[in-house]
Amino acid sequence: MKNSATPSAGRSLTRRSLLVGALALCLMPAFAQQDEQPQQTPSANEGLKASFGVKGGVNWSDLWIKDQDLSVNDRDARLGFHVGLFGRFASQHALGFQFEALYDQKGTTVHYTNNSVDQETTYKFDYVTVPLLVVIPLGEVLELHAGAYGAYMVTSEVHTSGDLGEASFDPADSRFNGFDYGLVGGLGINLGMAQIGARYEHGLGDITDNNVSAHVLGTSHNAVAQLYLALALGK
Repeated sequence: MKNSATPSAGRSLTRRSLLVGALALCLMPAFAQQDEQPQQTPSANEGLKASFGVKGGVNWSDLWIKDQDLSVNDRDARLGFHVGLFGRFASQHALGFQFEALYDQKGTTVHYTNNSVDQETTYKFDYVTVPLLVVIPLGEVLELHAGAYGAYMVTSEVHTSGDLGEASFDPADSRFNGFDYGLVGGLGINLGMAQIGARYEHGLGDITDNNVSAHVLGTSHNAVAQLYLALALGK
């Protein structure tokens, strides 16, 4: 006796196989497209490619002194700060540019002797500093900064004490150059919309401007080490 259900069951199985095959063919391009476009993780410097923001940090400043008339025994660095704005156009794969406008504290304390006279003088110079920098990428996270700066002295405070007595004077005495310039370089670490870094400024201009200041400081240049944090606010 023949089983009449066998041909019908075979045709039903064939139809199911054809439907499954057609569905698989329809879905294959979607899966292939997903494989070709994997999820991308933003790089560490994505938020700082072309942006503007705020930055600030600490300064350890000193003076390079030579040719002074008095014998300088020791110097103490001034601990200060810098704060301001930045704008940048940078990329992970090419050179970029960054400009800044900062309120910048510099200076030092000088201990000197002349024969039997001991004296200590503290110099506090505050500038508006404008660095212009080339940004050199070293991968996704690290970058080098190198360039130059110009600075205008907005205030100074000089206090001296010791065997010669105490005295104070300010920029109205015209004892210091109001303009400074020099070289700047450093290293930045990108953290998305933020950057931390270290930098060094070396002045090329003599800060003394008459015989009184040159008698103590001779030919003097600003030298500043900085640590900073920069935050991007927009693009």
